Amino acid sequence: MAQAIAGPFAARSLADMGAEVIKVEQPGVGDMSRRIGPHFLGGESAYYLNFNRNKQSVTIDLRQEQGQEVFRRLVAVSDVVFNAFRPSVLDRLSLNYESLKKMNPTVIACSLSAFGQEGPYHERPGFDGIVQAMGGGMSVTGNEGQPPVFMGFPVGDMVGGYVAALSIASALYGRSMTGEGRHLDISLLDVQIALQGHLGQFYLVSGEVPKPIGSSHPSNLPVGAYLTSDGSYIQVHCASQEFATKTLQMMAGEVAELAGMDTDPRFQSQNDRMANRNDLDDALSLGFASKPRDKWLELLQKWDVPGGPVNNIAEALADPQVLLRNMVVEVDHPTAGKYNTAGNPIKTGAEERFDPPPTLGMNTSGVLNELLGYSEGEIKALSQSGAV
Repeated sequence: MAQAIAGPFAARSLADMGAEVIKVEQPGVGDMSRRIGPHFLGGESAYYLNFNRNKQSVTIDLRQEQGQEVFRRLVAVSDVVFNAFRPSVLDRLSLNYESLKKMNPTVIACSLSAFGQEGPYHERPGFDGIVQAMGGGMSVTGNEGQPPVFMGFPVGDMVGGYVAALSIASALYGRSMTGEGRHLDISLLDVQIALQGHLGQFYLVSGEVPKPIGSSHPSNLPVGAYLTSDGSYIQVHCASQEFATKTLQMMAGEVAELAGMDTDPRFQSQNDRMANRNDLDDALSLGFASKPRDKWLELLQKWDVPGGPVNNIAEALADPQVLLRNMVVEVDHPTAGKYNTAGNPIKTGAEERFDPPPTLGMNTSGVLNELLGYSEGEIKALSQSGAV
């Protein structure tokens, strides 16, 4: 029971791994993302198509008693009940964990929300940009002295979805050993705090508040995006002394103006490079500006320097490594037709499955009949009443 990005992506991730996922939607309305533009294929929103493959769609009106009975029967035969509602919605629909346990004593319930099931913020609405802001991510993204910006990818929603999927997989494994279900409470803001990584730890140890540093790094150098002679950018990231040394040697060997850079005392150790960050950046900017991007990509490989092109979305989706890894796949939808979409990044050796996202309610009759045992007459009556 989820719409938009975070919840549907969590469920899609599990579906990609082979889980049977039944998407419960409001009759005649469905997931809000079905109506989000700007791009549509055969009347289907590209937004919706991205997050809902490998699922079934069942429409149930949870405001009606008959609809609630259908849902209770569905819970009774399900391993997991997943929602991305605010906490009060679950109480209003009698779908909190205690209620679900009465329907299925070993059920795993997972609630994914902006701020979690408790605390002063738990009933606030929250979206990707808000949790990126509140979690500190916007404060360290971009360049110092400029207005804050958030990551162009919806990392608040997407990583929150992955954490929810991980928690469900973990709970399923735990239940296989203990026989017990549990309620999983996943907060998008909590996930953002975890994503602070070393930056948060730096602050907790030193008391110094990290600032935005663009494409660079607070301690590993050289790191940054550098403009090449054809107007493209190269990102280098030297996370060790070995790679820093190779970068200096590459510049000294390939750019006449930087001959001797590999022995320059300002750049020999990490502390030297930190103390002379601006000089190092100026020298690297001069060096990368001397040749086009493709030439530098060859040289990075030759000198074993970690780096790559700063791709736009189109370039990333056309990258031969990405295509080799089956990360762009074709889906054939009954109304949208054939289209490409992102693949599954979890490679297990098993054959990958990419069934098209369901049209609204397309699996209602099948699920009610084959999974829940409703007769055709009962399903017709439920449909006529608007319960499904």
